[in-house]
Amino acid sequence: MREPPYNFNMYDGTPVPSFITEERMKEIEAKHVVRDGDVFIATYQKCGTTWLQFILNELYDHPQGKQENINDAIPWLEEAKQVDIDRLLSPRVLKTHDRWKWIPKDDKLKYIFCYRNPKDVACSFYSHMLAFKGHYKYNGSFGEYFDKIFMDPNTAENGFYLDFLAEWLQQYNNPQILFLSYEGMVEDLSREIKKICNFLNIKKTDEELESIVDSSMFSSMSKNTFVNYTWRDGIVKDKDIKFLRKGKVGSWQDQLSPEQSERLEKISAEMIEKPFGVKFKYIL
Repeated sequence: MREPPYNFNMYDGTPVPSFITEERMKEIEAKHVVRDGDVFIATYQKCGTTWLQFILNELYDHPQGKQENINDAIPWLEEAKQVDIDRLLSPRVLKTHDRWKWIPKDDKLKYIFCYRNPKDVACSFYSHMLAFKGHYKYNGSFGEYFDKIFMDPNTAENGFYLDFLAEWLQQYNNPQILFLSYEGMVEDLSREIKKICNFLNIKKTDEELESIVDSSMFSSMSKNTFVNYTWRDGIVKDKDIKFLRKGKVGSWQDQLSPEQSERLEKISAEMIEKPFGVKFKYIL
């Protein structure tokens, strides 16, 4: 098996971020106690995670009170200390990049899973790796990254994206999971936020919803220091690379070669579109 060309840890035979340990993953399995009202925001990297964190924090009226940044308000389960997770006030919303087979399961839980077209995921995650050079210690070319990381199930972080997605899509009829797409959120954010409200039984007035939609638009979030990761600038993040880059569908057209695009589209059709009926939107 080829070793990933970036800084990483291993869990269950899969590369995971360098700061996530096998000990922490086993601790979650052994000690994490589910509460009524718990919600997981579950995604592969660069599939709308921070966007959903912000939206859920607004919909629940900031259940953890005033915090310095979004990861204090809605922690990353695999990264956080269990004592801090246990101290959170209910309703608890937690972020995760867990595969379905790893994530805590309980009848009391609800999950919001967001997926994105794989072409944009590939390009966005490359920028992410370059931005967080303090974590990844990676500066390879896009071509090297595409072939030796993103498309390789043995070296991609959390596994190959389409394998990760297929594992979750096997649960498509699970009533505890709301499936959203990044493209759907870009297309009509108000519609998708109403889906979240219905799923979580959250009641908001039209005026409250309009305010949340406005503050959740990319133009607002990219300037919002609560979510744009500027608190990591100069520590593990390159201050010259934006965490919230473009917030649009189809930016892959500026980066993927025709051969790379065709390769991804073909394997996506075989692994996702045909077996699950999910049709990716590559442009809007």
